[in-house]
Amino acid sequence: MRNKAIIKLHIVFWIVISSISLLNTFLYIGSTMFLPILASSLIGMICNIFTFYLFYFLVTPVKFNKKGIFFIVLFWLLYLSVSGFIFTFILFLPVAYSLSPDDLFNYAIANGFESIYQVTAYLTIVSILGSLSKVSLIWYNFQIKQRETEKQNISNELAMLRAQINPHFLFNTLNNIKSLAKSMPSKAVFSVDKLSGMMSYMLYESSLATVPLANEIGHINNYIDLEKIRYAHPDFIDFKISGDYKNIPVPPLIFMPFIENAFKHGNKLKSSPGIVIKIDVLKQNIHFEIMNFKKENYEAQNKNSGFGLSNIRRRLDLLFGKKYDLLIKNENKTFTVKLNLIIS
Repeated sequence: MRNKAIIKLHIVFWIVISSISLLNTFLYIGSTMFLPILASSLIGMICNIFTFYLFYFLVTPVKFNKKGIFFIVLFWLLYLSVSGFIFTFILFLPVAYSLSPDDLFNYAIANGFESIYQVTAYLTIVSILGSLSKVSLIWYNFQIKQRETEKQNISNELAMLRAQINPHFLFNTLNNIKSLAKSMPSKAVFSVDKLSGMMSYMLYESSLATVPLANEIGHINNYIDLEKIRYAHPDFIDFKISGDYKNIPVPPLIFMPFIENAFKHGNKLKSSPGIVIKIDVLKQNIHFEIMNFKKENYEAQNKNSGFGLSNIRRRLDLLFGKKYDLLIKNENKTFTVKLNLIIS
């Protein structure tokens, strides 16, 4: 919360409290006690404001430990013990002056301290309010910083994804293009266009908070077209899309980790289709599903990998909160991922 907003909030708070306090004095208008009681009310407001901000500024994040809390509690008890007597005496002085101007101090001491418990109780409430106000502000600022940190983490992760094209994929693609340049030049040009489209998307569009789902699908198609070069059967990869996806915003590269994992660990020797990808777009949901056959030695090679699943879940948590479902099935021969995003 900005400083100006905090100051305005405090001003409004004290205007309301002061108005309520001063309204009680209007009951004595026309009485000889009106001015003394008004003066006592004003002195009381000063004492309350002093107490409130004393504890407001006393509470700092540095004191959020055992020693700090012990110091605040000890100071609070000592302050109430001393200020209870002092403020009670000061508050009663205007009334004592009007009732016994010749024996002001003795009269204030003899009669004023009857209300010491009431004054101390009021100071206790005000000091607690001051402390809780600062604690609430510190907690609010912490939440804001935490959200900003989480957003920054997402941005950093996206930047890493954007900057890091899988070196194996790039190496294989360039080798494939080199081979095609000799035997099938037109297909080599086609592959260069696809790679160029991927690079452009990762450099420019993936830095945005959201992109049209149509653009994300275009990026997936480019990736699949480049991967198809390595497969003998063009129908080995089955990619199906249903629903109207033209104006649907999604976080960039949200499906790519699952797709890259399927190609990295999929069994190319299986009959077609060996990798099945489905994207179904409804009014309020995007259903993404991908299945691939696992390599024979998949479990041994990927015992501790999980292809960054914890990072993927964390990103989904930060972006969608509870508005997503992720189901992963690691079965005997197949690996299946089902992701449902609620976009309403």
